[in-house]
Amino acid sequence: MIVSADDFARMLADNCADAERIVSVEVASPQVWWDVIARYPQLAVWVAANRSAPEDVLAHLAEHGSMPTRVAVASSGGVSETLLLRLAYDKDDLIRLRVACNARATRAVLAVLASDACPAVCAHAKARLTHDLSGAALPSSYLDDLRELDWLH
Repeated sequence: MIVSADDFARMLADNCADAERIVSVEVASPQVWWDVIARYPQLAVWVAANRSAPEDVLAHLAEHGSMPTRVAVASSGGVSETLLLRLAYDKDDLIRLRVACNARATRAVLAVLASDACPAVCAHAKARLTHDLSGAALPSSYLDDLRELDWLH
């Protein structure tokens, strides 16, 4: 159990710390996450990726200037529908694509993304609306109609 921001920073500095351990570590209190963000802003992405980060911390990090940090929030398995809906309007295509890929994305979130300006985001959201939520697996061909330039939107 991590009890301070310094403990978390030390764990990340340890070359033996693997990603699974980092994202699953528990902290003594939510205040530890706020302290990490304040004292070690470069570690925000690891806070966002951690499964025990509370919703208010994730909401704060969803506005972070670092795209990798917002990607971690959008990819989180513990993120709420409200936060996914907010991230569905993020300026970066990659964030919106991660929202479309998030298993917790609801029909309402996917419906927003189904009309996204980025063809890759739109195609993924539409495929999820059609297949995932009906229980059918996505066919391997669901992105075949996208051109290379669509990924560079």
